[in-house]
Amino acid sequence: MQGLSSQVNTVHSCSSSVDESGTALQKRERMAVLMSHPTGNQNVRNALRALSERGMLAEFWTAFAWNPRSAWNKWLPETIRRQCARRVFEEAPRELMHCVPMRELIRLAARSTPVEDLLCSHERPCSVIGVYRHFDARVARRLRKSQVDAVYAYEGGALQTFREARRRGITTIYDLASGHWYWERNLLREEALRRPNLASIIPKLTDSERHMREKDEELARADVVIVASTHVRRTLSGVVDPERIKVVPYGAPTVRVRPKARDGREPLKVLFAGALHQRKGIGYLLEAVSMLRQDVELTLIGQRIASNAIVDAACQRARWFPTLPHDQVLQVMLQSDVLVLPSLSEGFGLVVTEALACGVPVIITANVGASGLVSDGREGYVVPVQSADSIAHRLSVLDGDRDLLAAMSENAQKTAARHTWQAYRQSISEIVEAASCR
Repeated sequence: MQGLSSQVNTVHSCSSSVDESGTALQKRERMAVLMSHPTGNQNVRNALRALSERGMLAEFWTAFAWNPRSAWNKWLPETIRRQCARRVFEEAPRELMHCVPMRELIRLAARSTPVEDLLCSHERPCSVIGVYRHFDARVARRLRKSQVDAVYAYEGGALQTFREARRRGITTIYDLASGHWYWERNLLREEALRRPNLASIIPKLTDSERHMREKDEELARADVVIVASTHVRRTLSGVVDPERIKVVPYGAPTVRVRPKARDGREPLKVLFAGALHQRKGIGYLLEAVSMLRQDVELTLIGQRIASNAIVDAACQRARWFPTLPHDQVLQVMLQSDVLVLPSLSEGFGLVVTEALACGVPVIITANVGASGLVSDGREGYVVPVQSADSIAHRLSVLDGDRDLLAAMSENAQKTAARHTWQAYRQSISEIVEAASCR
């Protein structure tokens, strides 16, 4: 495998691993880690960068990694270029990257077409769950030939990898980005009864018992469980030994210069960024905005997960982007006055720290993991879950007091400056090194 042998020569193991014949492998100067994630986002990229910077990365596996310098960029339609731009990985050498592209490409190509339900719904082969299972199996097969000390994998895509790793004495590190599935499912079932008109856009309710059992086994086979917030740790109470859980909050991007303040007579520019489903509380935001009528100008960034009359109508009325490259999301934030993320449960909420870095105050619920970074009334507001009235009240306050909005914007950037991705990478690399030295 090109690049692997040279990388392995520069990585140190604190403990021996075992080859196919059961023979202990000799210790290396530095440990070697195989990391996998089918899609990738900012926290995945920073964990990847942490391992690469420390010389610990042996291999990175993903569904597909796009080359931004490809000649195809000239010919692809804009919508496809946007999707590809989200799959650029510049945090690690290309020779250490491996792709399992076919099912993920089919899933993306089938989106919003007549064959989407046939191929990509529920747990079919090209559904999100199907893509993750197939990807996980491919990574597990690689472990039979790979000489690594640890695997670093994510929820829903780690089971077969961890099974193979345990057979070979390889350390298993599990990154859990969301709350525990049973805790969230019970909450979402209550929400479906509470708001039946939004039940069609509540995810996870149709996940099979098999899928739940698989994720339970992933947790059980993890030597270390990394979470981004105390909220996620709370949902794991009684499920995972607290000694195995490590809380590492996500970082914020570099603070950006905001445009000159606008005339206070203009409508308040409200932003929602995330999948347009009810776990993220989209219905409560739309209800709050309807209470304020013409005082609010709403922008939505995110994919619809299913047809729903309320959300479909909102996408027609508001400025709506189904998807945008990360840099463009930040540009939209710079033009916004406030971000609202009223999630029923959110492992962290990367858009929160991104908004803070852009000087955008936030209105979030106590069940958003990033609420630990927000002091109510300073960088924004922390409101109760399932309360459109609370959201509408806070929006009205900010609309009527632009001086308060400006002060919160300043405070938001100060907070973002204290919570960097560099600190996140430092913590991740230390946790991985310590886990492999057990």
